[in-house]
Amino acid sequence: MTDTDVLIAGAGPVGLTAALELRRRGVGCRLVDRLPARLPYAKAVGVQPRTFELWERMGVARAALDAALPMRGQLVYVNGVRQARVELELPPEVPYGFACLPQYETERILEERLACFGGRIERGTELVSFTQDADGVTSGLRTATGEELEIRSRFVVGCDGAHSVVRKTLGLSFEGGALPEEYMLADVELDWDLAPGYGVRAMHVPPGGEVDDLLVCIPLPGRCRYRVSMRVPPELSLRGGARGQDAVAGPESGRAPSLEHIQEVVDRLSPRPATASAMRWSSVFRVSHRLVGRYGEGRVFVAGDAAHIHPPTGAQGMNTGIQDACNLAWKLALAVAGDAEPKLLESYDAERRPVGEEVVGRTLRHATGQGVQSDPGDPVTVMLREAQLLITYQDSPVVEPGPAAGRGPAAGDRAPDCGGLRDPIAAFPLRLHEVLGGHDHVLLLYADSAGGTRDCAALADEARRLSHGRVAVYCVLPDGVEPGFLPVPVLRDGRGEFRDRYAAGGSTAFLVRPDGHLGARISPAGPGSLSSALAKVFAS
Repeated sequence: MTDTDVLIAGAGPVGLTAALELRRRGVGCRLVDRLPARLPYAKAVGVQPRTFELWERMGVARAALDAALPMRGQLVYVNGVRQARVELELPPEVPYGFACLPQYETERILEERLACFGGRIERGTELVSFTQDADGVTSGLRTATGEELEIRSRFVVGCDGAHSVVRKTLGLSFEGGALPEEYMLADVELDWDLAPGYGVRAMHVPPGGEVDDLLVCIPLPGRCRYRVSMRVPPELSLRGGARGQDAVAGPESGRAPSLEHIQEVVDRLSPRPATASAMRWSSVFRVSHRLVGRYGEGRVFVAGDAAHIHPPTGAQGMNTGIQDACNLAWKLALAVAGDAEPKLLESYDAERRPVGEEVVGRTLRHATGQGVQSDPGDPVTVMLREAQLLITYQDSPVVEPGPAAGRGPAAGDRAPDCGGLRDPIAAFPLRLHEVLGGHDHVLLLYADSAGGTRDCAALADEARRLSHGRVAVYCVLPDGVEPGFLPVPVLRDGRGEFRDRYAAGGSTAFLVRPDGHLGARISPAGPGSLSSALAKVFAS
């Protein structure tokens, strides 16, 4: 007998995402966090376009957009002279841009959405131990009053940060290290006249030398608010303290910088005269880079900082963790329902660990170089990678290999958005992501001739049968192609955007997963390949 389906340790953005994704699928879960209340610190502040796409599916995008500040670009200064103005521009078909949102606001929005599905955070309660067997996991919890509790769950997800109890109890390796530089972090107001919505990177470089002084300012919602980071003065250094050279390092409360410490650096490096004021919080930290050996064992998994930590360059950490949680949650939901192919949960590590490895390596290169703008390659590709829109699972064991996609997405790639779709009843055009957001798995059947529509009904029946009714089906047709009688909804691709973005032609099937990636691209659409793709995910 179990007390809940899934126990989640840690109620930061990653744990809240995991709980929300499970609860909105009807999965029972308990979300525990040792802290008595949400921390008022703007730690993770950057929100990537890919995260907004996931939030749209979760029903929180509108609330996040209302609370966030657009991140338009970065101004780069060396020795007081502007060297670059980097614009964060994306192709017009990408539905969301970059944004800044303090972590406590992200947590508030996710927590309020979780409450809509009956979920809540058990505050002042921490996971202290667990053992697992073939049928489930027995966990020991401790409340703020010292009460010891024991609960039984089918699975455990550790979203409990860099010092994760879950990771340590599993005995997973966490290889990496810490950079020698130490930094101050603070949330302040700066009364300068620089363009709003732009980050600032100001450096001092001596003749023939390397950067020896640094000020980075990330805009936040509010009047002239920024999260600033800079190198630490000797009196606040962590060296020689309890943390060693290779310790996992994070914000420190014991050596909080004063406003005077911040102002000294602003006076040295700010490209405009500026006064720092209204400091909300500050800390000292070192940048670590570590990656877990594997993302889970048996019925227990890790996500977010419990699995990977890396330099904050490019705001990749929280966003990567949110994607971890989304990837794992839909698979856990199928497993809890008994509808998952037995090896589906193993694909979590196979898909997400390579992503964590790439992000750790890339952010480390940026942190030890000149930032994101020093990345080699086509600027558009660099920007799409930073926006986390190029993540692919083409090598995943649960993705059906398919034909070359040409300009369109391959199996495993993100399913791009497109506009101009028309429902026969609605008088307004639709975006594809709007349609996808109402479902988990979706099969899109494209046909550019009446002959290609004849097999759509049979393919739809096959998809529903093999997925236990969990796959929604749409037929996408260009204007001029008559569907005849089809027992599935029809969307008209009147502007040809779907055809162009997906490089669709003839008769093609696209299986879109709950996380917005293609599980299969089948051309010509036929029952054999479709059955094979569904068998990788759903139990027979």
